[in-house]
Amino acid sequence: MTGRQDDVGRTLRSLLLEETSAMPVDTHNAALGLRRRIAHTRKLRRVTLAVAASVAAAVVATAVGGWLGVAKAGDPAQNPDQSEAVAREFLDAYGSFDADRALTYLTTDAIAQGVVEEDRTTLEQLRLGIASERALGYKQTIHGCEHQGNSASGVSLRCAFDFHAIRSDEIGLGPYTGNYWSLTVRDGKIVSARREVEFMASGFSDQIWEPFHAWVSIEHPDDVVAMYTDESNERVTEDSNRLWEQRTAEYAAVVTQNLDAYPLDQPEVAAYVAQLESICSAAQANLSEEIQAIPDPPNQPAQIEAHERIMRETIPQLRALTVPEAVRWPYEGRAFPLMEAFSQFGNVNKVPPDERQLETLLLSRIRLIPGLDKC
Repeated sequence: MTGRQDDVGRTLRSLLLEETSAMPVDTHNAALGLRRRIAHTRKLRRVTLAVAASVAAAVVATAVGGWLGVAKAGDPAQNPDQSEAVAREFLDAYGSFDADRALTYLTTDAIAQGVVEEDRTTLEQLRLGIASERALGYKQTIHGCEHQGNSASGVSLRCAFDFHAIRSDEIGLGPYTGNYWSLTVRDGKIVSARREVEFMASGFSDQIWEPFHAWVSIEHPDDVVAMYTDESNERVTEDSNRLWEQRTAEYAAVVTQNLDAYPLDQPEVAAYVAQLESICSAAQANLSEEIQAIPDPPNQPAQIEAHERIMRETIPQLRALTVPEAVRWPYEGRAFPLMEAFSQFGNVNKVPPDERQLETLLLSRIRLIPGLDKC
């Protein structure tokens, strides 16, 4: 006889004695009542055991979920912190142009889907793409990775970053904000990686990409086909990478030439600088009037907004002038883009009005350029 049968037997005897002493002698009814009570006892035992088992299972599931980052039933056992570490290692390798190390974090499927760009779907294309980033003077600064959730694919992360490219840092422009990497990590490997760049809204297109394209088109027209697939995309080959590295270095040197090199003694250049000064003087007078009209005490955000707005209104007037060839690129490649960056700073960076500060660094760079000291 098992232990469970012993328990039942003891229960039966106890109940029989209880029934015998408390009820009239009616063996038939006594037997029926006894069987019902035994059945009820067994039912309670089954329910108690089932509840206990459920609680235990829930505790185990909660513990496992806490350890492994499982969000709901069916999700993979993934650790967000571990996944972020993998993502950051990959981004560090990519940002330092270490293709061999970057590839160790990627699955074959991730590469086949296109890493960074949709057309980089082979090892060769990915290696050339990373080499292209170096040639363009690309630099990225990761600001943090946010966990977007778990799915059957893995842990999804979004990593925000700023970047420089085409030697924008050497020119004094950028960094360009509002960009992010979308990464999915499963079992310690990246199964999907895509980079989203704010090409237009950040100001990069107006300030860097388009002026550089114009410079190449005019100064090195034979290189355009080798360097570009169209006006919005670079060509990625070993030959084009060499050209991009060479031409971006030349461009940065041309647009940042020393002020002493400006041929101000040339009549055409001197007349141009005088026109710039006239427009900027009028803009400065308008700014002074607007600032004086701001109620006391002076409202700094209102002053900054007025300064940026008047700069935006002034730029088209300056660009409408014919720039002498001798100083064309220092103005079109640096001076006017610096003014664009200043005039759009509040819109691009989305700084709350009460936290705004005048961008004195940009303003000082602008005012060092001949003709723009009053802008």
